[in-house]
Amino acid sequence: TAPSVISFTLSDTEFITGDNATLTMVFSEAVASFSSSADITVANGTLAVMTSTDNITWAGTFTPTANTEDDNNTILLATSYTDTAGNPGPAATTLNYAIDTQAPSVSSFTLSDTALITGDNATVTLVFSEAVASFSSSADITVANGTLVVMTSPNNITWAGAFTPTANT
Repeated sequence: TAPSVISFTLSDTEFITGDNATLTMVFSEAVASFSSSADITVANGTLAVMTSTDNITWAGTFTPTANTEDDNNTILLATSYTDTAGNPGPAATTLNYAIDTQAPSVSSFTLSDTALITGDNATVTLVFSEAVASFSSSADITVANGTLVVMTSPNNITWAGAFTPTANT
C-alpha cells in the first residue's frame, strides 16, 4: 500500500519581511527515500533541509524571498519518494500563502505650486505604491523654509497637506 500524506502545512501563511515558518509534513507511514531538496518545490522562498526522527513526521524552516509581493504561492510535494517497501507516494500541495516582503515605493511627491509668494500656500501630495502603515508627515518629512500641516490620507496610499512658506524668505 502506498503511503499517504496526512498533513502538509505551514505554521504561517501571511509573510512579511523577517518572517519565516515551519513546514510540517506527516505521512501515514515511514518513508525511505524522501528528500526535501529533491522532492519539494517551493514558490518564492527557500526551505531548509527537512528532518525527522521517525521518517513519518518531517519539519523544516521556510523563508520567503526578499523583495517579493505575491499572494498566490504553494509548496509542492512530488511523487518521487517511496515508503520502506518501495511503494511510491502521492503528490501533495500546501494551502496558499501570501508574501509581501517588498518595501513600498514613492510613486510621486509633488508640490502644487513651485513659485510661492507672500500669502501663498501649496498642496504637498505624496503617493506610495501601496498602503503604508507607519507614515507620519511630521516625523518622516523634513521641511525647509516653511511649514507643512500634518498630511492626511483616505486610503494610506495618497497623502496630502498644505505647505506654507516662511515669510521674508
